[in-house]
Amino acid sequence: MKKGLILGITLLSLGLAGCANTSTSSSSQDSSDTNKTAAKKLTNKQITAIYNTTMNAEADVWSKLTDSIKSNDNEMSDAVNSADTVLTKNEATLKQHKSEDGVSDMSKLVQYSHTLIDDYIGQLKLDKKGNSLISKEALLSQKIRKQFNISAPTKLDTAIKSATKAINAMPGVSGKTIRTTNYSITITSTETTPHFEGGTDLIVYYTFKNTSKDQNIEPYMSLLDATNFTQENDTSINDLISGNPDKDSDEWTTLEHVSLQKVKPGAEVKCMSSYELDNTDYPVKVKAVDPDNDDAKLGTITLDLPNN
Repeated sequence: MKKGLILGITLLSLGLAGCANTSTSSSSQDSSDTNKTAAKKLTNKQITAIYNTTMNAEADVWSKLTDSIKSNDNEMSDAVNSADTVLTKNEATLKQHKSEDGVSDMSKLVQYSHTLIDDYIGQLKLDKKGNSLISKEALLSQKIRKQFNISAPTKLDTAIKSATKAINAMPGVSGKTIRTTNYSITITSTETTPHFEGGTDLIVYYTFKNTSKDQNIEPYMSLLDATNFTQENDTSINDLISGNPDKDSDEWTTLEHVSLQKVKPGAEVKCMSSYELDNTDYPVKVKAVDPDNDDAKLGTITLDLPNN
């Protein structure tokens, strides 16, 4: 989030706290009560409340992330703003008790959560730094729970699991799997075989899953739409064209036939395709795009040639 927005939320939070106090006492009495509250050591119950409100605020943002992914709206501001208010209040409370036992760790935990929400979840950029922060937060959370005998944050755990599942279903490339808006392609294995006019073909075995809700989709055309197979040589980078193996087999015939049939929503089939290699020295690069999202770039898979 923008710093100006965070600053505005902070001021709003402190302002509301002041209004709440003036409704029951004078300003001088407010100052006295605040000093007394600050001087009085935080109880285990108060520490637990700070922990739980922090974890629940973060859980709400994770839940909104899941909803945003599913609805493809990328709108996180309301959930982030609400969490900012809670975490800013907790940070202010802990600051008044920074010398007390366990408060330093709790302050760091709230800071981790606040940074994670503002800089990563809210910005939809869960990169390596964000994942590292999640790990640090988890370890510190365990330490604090053990020290203060606090129950595990089940709401947050559930929200993170749901978000992880939604993230893993988003268009992209992971391992040898390509996920587009409406289908996924997983390259399961490869082999090489002589091309009918000389040279070498690459046989690519893959599974195709129709992840759409209401479309019947042909695997072969989807593979062509979503991928570009390339291979370098000593001087250039070449686009590979469809292969034509010198030999044939019943298995290849069956898998090629399946690849030309439309697959129903939710169904998964095994297929194969072939590509004519430029050489047998360099690996093949599979550049993936999402044809149902303006050919958005998804990533690249590297296929080392068998026996190389």
